[in-house]
Amino acid sequence: MDADALTVNAVRDGPVSTLILCGDLYLPETGGFLEQAALAIDDRTERLVFDLAGVTFLDCTGIRALSIAARLAPSGCPVIIRSLSPMARRIVELLGLDLANLRELSLGQELQDWLRDGETTQQELAPAEPGTPFLAGTEGCP
Repeated sequence: MDADALTVNAVRDGPVSTLILCGDLYLPETGGFLEQAALAIDDRTERLVFDLAGVTFLDCTGIRALSIAARLAPSGCPVIIRSLSPMARRIVELLGLDLANLRELSLGQELQDWLRDGETTQQELAPAEPGTPFLAGTEGCP
């Protein structure tokens, strides 16, 4: 088993459902996470807590999975992010996200609008030549 594979521990304390995540929450792990969330969240859930202290890696698909899982909670149920790991916090900051409104997140809409408005072409989205730095100023980085 991969050391960074995602584990989800669901803990129910009366009306509070807590999902404790450890490992990497990214594309290959989102399906399993959402399955676990669907099993843990039901109409008796009055408070949903995501404990992310053990998350070692998080990407946009992971955040989107958290948003989808938050929508599984009944209407009016508060969704709380607890113990965001420093790495996960940095990703959230870089993306400029407000996790207090996790249910309303719509990742990628700005990019979809940008593409639809004709601001770019498929050529501009094509992969760069090998060795071309992804970010300006990263020349010479491994």
